[in-house]
Amino acid sequence: MSRIFIDQNLKPHSSLVLTEEEHHYIKNVLRMNIGDPLYLFNGGEEEFSAKITAMDKNKTTLQILTSQKTDKESPLEIVIGQGIPKGSKFDDLIPKVTELGVSELVPLITERSDLKKASPQKVLRWQKIAQMSSQQTGRTKVPKISSPLTLSDFLNHYPQHEKIIFYELEASKTFKDILATTCATRFCLLIGPEGGFSPEEITKSQKAKFHVVSLGKRILRTETVAPAVTAILQYVKGDLNRV
Repeated sequence: MSRIFIDQNLKPHSSLVLTEEEHHYIKNVLRMNIGDPLYLFNGGEEEFSAKITAMDKNKTTLQILTSQKTDKESPLEIVIGQGIPKGSKFDDLIPKVTELGVSELVPLITERSDLKKASPQKVLRWQKIAQMSSQQTGRTKVPKISSPLTLSDFLNHYPQHEKIIFYELEASKTFKDILATTCATRFCLLIGPEGGFSPEEITKSQKAKFHVVSLGKRILRTETVAPAVTAILQYVKGDLNRV
């Protein structure tokens, strides 16, 4: 059954008039009609069943029927700080980490990142991609995607998280080492852009209590790292092994 994200309060036994954008999506993309059922979610812990009660050229009205709590979200809180890569790679990354259950994806401006600022329109597009990915994968929450931060600003956040920075050069610890010794359920993962982090950025991260870890002898592309480490983390500490 189709699912759509609604950015407002929802309650059973009430009617809802969709926004122009939502109406267009229901009518012209999903090709739905009066009487069709669908699910709604708004970023909370509930999912709402609804049906279309009225539709014309410019407006769609829904009747919200019931609500139920769901258990689809990850038990882990995973924040990824991603050095902004070239081209559309950041756009392509959003659906992958959304599917895997990441809580927040922060675009980072680093010494070697290609993009040094992002327009409000670009940030809004990133957020829309996250919403659509949550719709398609059954999540009830949408990952938070902020405007880009500098690495220095990012390092001052998330004091309650287990902090890990991935470095392509030799490190004293591996990802396996950290996961074998921590009981944390909150993780902050820091990933560089093409070219990785500079030695100065690694030093700054260490001072901010990040573990510098290696992913082995092969160098992974920046767009490969986030899905790979998230999947490993979810399997070892999260819900990919739940039944």
